[in-house]
Amino acid sequence: MRSVRKILALLLTALMAVLCIVPTFAAPARYNTYSVIGDSIAAGYMLPGYKFGGKKKAAWHLQEQSYPWHIARAVGAKRTYQMAHGGYRTSDVRLILDDSYQGDFINGRRLPSIGKTRDVDWDAMNKLRREFRSNIAKSDLITVNIGSNDATQAFAVLMELVEDDVSIMQAQAQMGLDPLENLGYTLAHMIELTTNSVLAARLVKLEADAFTGFSENFDTIIREIRKLNPRAKIVVMGVYNPVEVASIETLLTNIQYGQILTPVFDIFNNYMQFLSPMTKEYTYVDMVDIETYVGIGQLDANPDILMDAHPTARGHRQMADEVLAVL
Repeated sequence: MRSVRKILALLLTALMAVLCIVPTFAAPARYNTYSVIGDSIAAGYMLPGYKFGGKKKAAWHLQEQSYPWHIARAVGAKRTYQMAHGGYRTSDVRLILDDSYQGDFINGRRLPSIGKTRDVDWDAMNKLRREFRSNIAKSDLITVNIGSNDATQAFAVLMELVEDDVSIMQAQAQMGLDPLENLGYTLAHMIELTTNSVLAARLVKLEADAFTGFSENFDTIIREIRKLNPRAKIVVMGVYNPVEVASIETLLTNIQYGQILTPVFDIFNNYMQFLSPMTKEYTYVDMVDIETYVGIGQLDANPDILMDAHPTARGHRQMADEVLAVL
């Protein structure tokens, strides 16, 4: 009996020693008021129960299971201003925050506009500006997740080419022809597309313009946020490649065309993490391997949606965990 007790005592001592060296993680700091700035990702688009909040209100409902929802709960926020809107680009957010900025010709697509035009409704816009800025000024924590819509210019071009080729192949099949005998250039040579001088020049020009606009807008957005609120904790979230796993299965091969764009997102993230003159004003958090709907193939059965690269509920949890790790 004594030997049994000795063994149990030794086991208990060993267990306590192990428990003492297991690392502990501090709970995130407490923030009473939290502002969310971003696009459809931050808004929780595609999550069950998602509802668009409209263009004229700065803040709207906090989507359950979205990453801001997780963050707000974890930091104990008593008030959360959900100001992320689907389609927002840095140009749109800058126009809200910077009175000297003239914007571009499609700001009215996502900001208050007159009727069905893309002309900005400045009466509604000024009201939106006041609300947006007031919420920022009152916040203790601000997350900024903007840039995905700026960085996808080249992808839009590639998708046009892919869709053209798919349409050609489908038409050939309907006519009884063998589509493989007339396989489109895009599908057959997706990787080699970047060596096509005309197309490459077009893609480079689009991305160069997009990046130039993004960098200028991003710096101004952070600067204006800091002017409105000198004390808040600002967390800037990197942009993930939303189509990293995008591919097309052909009889010849599986074409992983989404990976072509990874270097594009690396450029945007590198700027936010290292090169922006405003880096001292915020904490940068990288976003990698975020689970998306296209990544798990849940939408393959829906013919109206070729792919959706927004985060799943698990993807939002991953994003929230990355932010909470720095809080």
